[in-house]
Amino acid sequence: MIKINKRSQITIFIIIAILLVAAILLFFFMLRQRNIEIQNQLNPVNYIDKCVKDNVEQAENIMLTQAGYINPEKYILFNSNKVAYLCYNKNYYQACVNQEPVYIENLQQEIKNYIKPKIEECFYSLQQELQKRNYQIGQGALSLNVEVVPNLIKVKVEKKFETTLNEETRKYDEFNIRKSSSLFELANVAREIANQEAEYCNFEYVGYMLFYPRFNIDKKSVGQAETASKIYIIGDRATGKRLYIAIRSCAIPPGF
Repeated sequence: MIKINKRSQITIFIIIAILLVAAILLFFFMLRQRNIEIQNQLNPVNYIDKCVKDNVEQAENIMLTQAGYINPEKYILFNSNKVAYLCYNKNYYQACVNQEPVYIENLQQEIKNYIKPKIEECFYSLQQELQKRNYQIGQGALSLNVEVVPNLIKVKVEKKFETTLNEETRKYDEFNIRKSSSLFELANVAREIANQEAEYCNFEYVGYMLFYPRFNIDKKSVGQAETASKIYIIGDRATGKRLYIAIRSCAIPPGF
């Protein structure tokens, strides 16, 4: 029979006690971390920042495949996407007419129109979650400004939002969000393509890539007769994003 002396028994009890205390401390640490995580998620600044970035990303991904539009009107189908015309002329032999002389402004408006109702929904969801935790909420009307600038999409959300709990009130008036993006750079290349197609009925994309190696540009011919068009695919090597645009310029009739 194996005998365990008192010193060994005490050692075992001490180890068990240490493990038990460690387990209790770990439990409370994880609980505290979880509470901090929940509080961070429900912090209005963090909550709206994530909401805006997620929805701007959605808008951008839709727009990149459709030449900068959420719901394009004049377009041609390419890989099941409605690629809008940035420069267009339905007649044969004639140079196209630039459809978007203020292209960046159009991109900003498209993003704004897409994200505004979604941000309203985020504020409503935030209000519901905070009220479940006994917060009192006061809020005003929402105003939104979107800027597409080099390497960024900047969104300014103006809205009075107040939270009150245990007589402690916190007030928010505006939320400024900056999301990394190459939309501005891609749009500038698209404008250059449209301008050169309008003037020369062509865009020398191979030479352009030699001068600006950041961009990878491909050109596809699509459609026939009245729909014969060019699709330019503008890729940003730095981000992997690609912008698709359609051009119909100096089209040649069938048989020539």
